[in-house]
Amino acid sequence: GPIFITRGILGYLNTEAQLAAVLGHETGHVAARHSANQMSKQQVAQIGLGIGSVLSPTVASAAQVASAGLQLLFLKYSREDETQADELGFRFMTKVGYDPSQMIPLFQMLDGVSKQAGAGKTPEWLQTHPDPGNRLEATQQRLKTELKGSTEGMKVEREKYLQLIDGIAFGEDPRQGFFKGDTFYHPEMKFQWRLPSGWKHQNTPQAVAAASPKEDAVLQLQTAGKMSPDEAAQKLFSQQGIKAGPPVNVKGSKVARAFQAQSQQGVIEGVISFTSYQGNTYMMAGYTPQGGLSTYQNTFVDAMGSFSELTDSSALSVKPARVKVVKIDQPMSVSDFNSKYPSSVKLEEVALINAVDPGGKIPAGHAKQVVGGTGEMK
Repeated sequence: GPIFITRGILGYLNTEAQLAAVLGHETGHVAARHSANQMSKQQVAQIGLGIGSVLSPTVASAAQVASAGLQLLFLKYSREDETQADELGFRFMTKVGYDPSQMIPLFQMLDGVSKQAGAGKTPEWLQTHPDPGNRLEATQQRLKTELKGSTEGMKVEREKYLQLIDGIAFGEDPRQGFFKGDTFYHPEMKFQWRLPSGWKHQNTPQAVAAASPKEDAVLQLQTAGKMSPDEAAQKLFSQQGIKAGPPVNVKGSKVARAFQAQSQQGVIEGVISFTSYQGNTYMMAGYTPQGGLSTYQNTFVDAMGSFSELTDSSALSVKPARVKVVKIDQPMSVSDFNSKYPSSVKLEEVALINAVDPGGKIPAGHAKQVVGGTGEMK
């Protein structure tokens, strides 16, 4: 199947070979069946967005993308998985002619992102991939053993890559929805939704989803299009394998019911609500393996009842920061570069995206700054 790379990492890469290393690493996880082994342990994660795909052809046609986003809530590779994926990625990128020594600045960048996050929020694209601890040394050893230390003639493609990412959004695009604490805000669709405290969450173009700390319950929100809430509910509950239960009182919802559904991994149960807002119907579903609804029903209902209009002007007006690629004729210190080409991120971040130390120099050629963006809401 397809392999997905989140856009968030692209602004941190500096060469096409580094992108090939990421692709090789992810392909290594697939080839070694790391994802399949992890996901087989998570019954509730396997549900994916099957319920939502009944309602929306858009969701159905993009089910793999949506399901992959939901699975990120549960997936976390082991250090052994990471080591094996590094080794396979090295071999895969070498086989197609990319310079595997570019894995070294890639791993240094990942380490830098983790350290900068500190006690803050590590980017979602990094949370599933723990550092095995010795990947730099292992890569250097592979270079000596498999290539005798020489990568002459192998593809790097720095200038080409930097020109291709010129203008890309840096970090998450808040216009497509963002989290602040446990609340999700969508400036374009003008709604907000409060999720339970401590739940992991994920935003994809198809749905917003959250997983309980014990990973035995899921909440998700998505559009059901122009159907009325009654029509959407009727369409959903007419499907084989989905059984409607008694009505549930959810604040603001036109239709809300308990339900049971048969999945490949067994019976799930939960609450589904439909609400009409600005010409669209939104479906919110909370579900858990059979026997768990009594534990989570009040949590589901409280979250669903929090769906409301977004009126905060600072949230409505957020804009993404973007990568701007500029050409410098001679090496420049990070400080001098930032003085001449100011960025809207910290100096340490400017150094990180240009793959140099904060006290080092950016080489002549194309370099990156981050411009614009209003960051988070106030």
